Amino acid sequence: MLWMYGGTFSLPSGASVDSLNTMIILSANISHSGTYTCNATDAFSSIQTSVTVHVKYPETCSKVKANISDVSGDYFIDPDGVLGEDPFPVYCNMTDKGGVGVTVVGHDREKRTQVIGYEGPGKYSLDVHYRSASISQLKALTEASDNCQQFIKYECFHASLIKDGHSWWVSRDGQNMTYWGGANFKTGGCACGVTRSCADDQLLKCNCDKNDKNWREDSGFLTIKSHLPVKQLRFGDTGGAHLGEEGYHTLGKLECNGVT
Repeated sequence: MLWMYGGTFSLPSGASVDSLNTMIILSANISHSGTYTCNATDAFSSIQTSVTVHVKYPETCSKVKANISDVSGDYFIDPDGVLGEDPFPVYCNMTDKGGVGVTVVGHDREKRTQVIGYEGPGKYSLDVHYRSASISQLKALTEASDNCQQFIKYECFHASLIKDGHSWWVSRDGQNMTYWGGANFKTGGCACGVTRSCADDQLLKCNCDKNDKNWREDSGFLTIKSHLPVKQLRFGDTGGAHLGEEGYHTLGKLECNGVT
């Protein structure tokens, strides 16, 4: 008895045939998808039969937690099923948010990064690249999840944020967004504008728009799923060397939980 995979006698890694000529696949992953053919022959006849294997991945880490494992670690997920985007690797945090199973996707711009020497609105531009996942794959993740969030912070010294259109971030669909973490999409601004606790709460919607010679900060979570993940960061008003203008941005990982 002989087993074939995809028309060859080479089986994918992790697939083997035991002493009874039974094919066994341990820890199935996307590489095991395909057609397997068994050829059985004796002195009088031969028979051949085939089976096609489709490997189905969990949609989110919440599904991993419910059906596969409650151990935090790296897993493959497939938010929109076998007919949509390819599966991709994520980190599953099984203890955060009460242990619901949080899907975490990192990117290449997570470090606190200085912004200096860019005076005009949006002159500083930084693209965000997510690890092992495309924007369309992450869009599928947000649509398959009940809640998603991404932390964003801007620290400033004599550098305004949204005042006079100096800074914005770009959504996954390419829209310029002028609301920041913890703020309302319709009104724009920052978290302190919502709580009326900004450095000048009579005039401003963000602490940084005080634009004085003090270190200030605007931070919070972006939570509107249809805008996430953040695709690009744009800042300005940091070109006045004589005033010491500068800023620092920090953008957290994309985190999603629950299953819609």
